[in-house]
Amino acid sequence: MYGEVKNPFGLRNGKHITVNDLREDERGLACNCVCPLCKDPFEARLGTVRIHHFAHSGEGCDEVASYLMGLYGFFRDYAASTICRIPELCVYYQIDKSSDATVTPFNYTEQITYYPSSGLSQRKILLSKEVKLLFDSAEIMIGKAKRPEAVIATYHGRRIAFVISPSDTVCKDFAAKPYKDIATLEIMLSKKTDLISRANTEMMNAIFSDVNNYRWLNSPLVFSAFERINSERKEAYQAYQKEQEQIRIRQEEVRRRQEELHRREQELRRRQLPERQKAAEEEQQDKRRLEKAQREADDRALVEAQIKIPGQRVIDSHKRRWIQCETCGKIATEGEFWTYQWNRGQCKECGSKRIPLVKEQLSQSRQVEKTLVDTNICPWCGCKLIKRNGRNGEFLGCSSYPKCRYSRSI
Repeated sequence: MYGEVKNPFGLRNGKHITVNDLREDERGLACNCVCPLCKDPFEARLGTVRIHHFAHSGEGCDEVASYLMGLYGFFRDYAASTICRIPELCVYYQIDKSSDATVTPFNYTEQITYYPSSGLSQRKILLSKEVKLLFDSAEIMIGKAKRPEAVIATYHGRRIAFVISPSDTVCKDFAAKPYKDIATLEIMLSKKTDLISRANTEMMNAIFSDVNNYRWLNSPLVFSAFERINSERKEAYQAYQKEQEQIRIRQEEVRRRQEELHRREQELRRRQLPERQKAAEEEQQDKRRLEKAQREADDRALVEAQIKIPGQRVIDSHKRRWIQCETCGKIATEGEFWTYQWNRGQCKECGSKRIPLVKEQLSQSRQVEKTLVDTNICPWCGCKLIKRNGRNGEFLGCSSYPKCRYSRSI
């Protein structure tokens, strides 16, 4: 992308000059300068508002091409007549420990740079130190668009290409590239717009002599670094693989120990399982016994409270009927009683104690029945007999029932 061009370069008497080399009285066509590209007359614009520059007096040619031709021509004159400082040649590269890829002439441009990259950890190899050269000749190389592409300077048969990055006002998106397969240096002027617009010939020569404005784009010497780079990468890769192997061995040892520990824990659990199961079962049994005892205690307390009320049936949560013995006061289920009515009765223990007495009373009553004529007296206990109603009709029963169970049909 090209912007508005204010060309400070002109050609006078076959020599490149800048507009700032002119005197105040050399305005307009009095400057006696021509375009470096088309050789048409130039006018020197030496006003007080705009920056000083050259402009075609007629229709002229491409302003950008004229600017670039003047800039490259200025450097060609400098390179052909002045001792030039060539900066040291270094290559920068990274070591990828996880890869054993080698650097070859076919892929080195992707792996090697001629200047450090910010934010990356790179290694550096110095291929040549800074030197000063007086070139035998210098020539401008014109491209297909009739614009200069490089200056080829020759020193004892060896060639170096110089590619100039113009100021931002001339080309905003310029990207310098190596010129063919020749060792190429870039002259970085893209950030020096104001300096160039106000520079004279002496200042331009000072700009070109500053080695900090140069950087390498390509050099055949880079091939000599391949062996060292590949050797370092190989060593780093082998060291990385050895380190990874050691890490793998340690991880395997840790994994083996963990598996052994897990196996021992499983074995211990299997051994302790019957004991734990037995303990758990006993705990459950104890819990059930406690719960059962609690329920029995609750039912017992409820039964004891209800049994005090005569004339009602007492049944607990298990559908069991409870009776209280009238003789001993025992409270038990109905299965432990000889006779009962509602919640009162005669328990088996008290009844068993009365059996001998009952038999003796029965024997005595039979003897009394034989001798006594009064049939209204109970032969067992001597109490009065009274008439009662039963399932089979009327009968005589002892008035002391249920203590005495003597009965006789009428």
